[in-house]
Amino acid sequence: MSAILEVRGVSKRFGGVEAVRDVSFDIPRGALVGLIGPNGAGKTTMVNLISKHQSLSGGTIQLDGAPIHPLPVYRVARDGISRTYQQNRLFLEDSVVDNIRTGMVWSGGTTRKELSYPGAHGAEDERLRALLDFFGLQPYRDVMPAGLSHVLRRRAEIGQALALAPKLLLLDEPFAGFSREEAEELIVLLRQCQRGGLTILLIEHNMEVVMQVCEQLYVMHHGSLLASGTPAEIQSNRQVVSVYLGGDL
Repeated sequence: MSAILEVRGVSKRFGGVEAVRDVSFDIPRGALVGLIGPNGAGKTTMVNLISKHQSLSGGTIQLDGAPIHPLPVYRVARDGISRTYQQNRLFLEDSVVDNIRTGMVWSGGTTRKELSYPGAHGAEDERLRALLDFFGLQPYRDVMPAGLSHVLRRRAEIGQALALAPKLLLLDEPFAGFSREEAEELIVLLRQCQRGGLTILLIEHNMEVVMQVCEQLYVMHHGSLLASGTPAEIQSNRQVVSVYLGGDL
């Protein structure tokens, strides 16, 4: 399977602090990959670097074989990378449908006929309707984010991210605060998007979810890559279990 994203020797310094240190990994096209580790491991910084919300101190990042690290953030988005955040960043003064429409503005009108997940292509109204229906948001289309439950706000945020018609979606702790049933429902939706050609990089502290959905895991520790492998391989990695969990994974 070819890599949609190649990270090579990436580092990020904040003054004298090296938050990410010489990290390299690939994300296979069409895969659902997990990036795990405790708070402060450098996971969110890595997502910020991939999405160009922060600039590299060293190394390279390529999307489909082309370097994206020199590009401005809007170009990275239009080239096919979208993301969510740990803290929900919906526009509080805009309705659900207008929040999702904002993602389409960021895309610059780009759609991707090679992808088949909801909202990936078609006219704007068609894409909006598809995303609202897919995430169960049609009854709330004119509601402001403050009037939504935590779960519906998360769904709206992911819908907004998918409105950019990305090839690669970066999810930063989307399952935080979810019950098991709520998590299962979102997993079904993400799996459907994956079957439609979407590649997903998931940062998540819920190990039950990670082990259930991810095909490949990368483990970060103090800004470096500690280990990589399948969920089964990571579960049996003594160093990972000792450093991160102090017991069973």
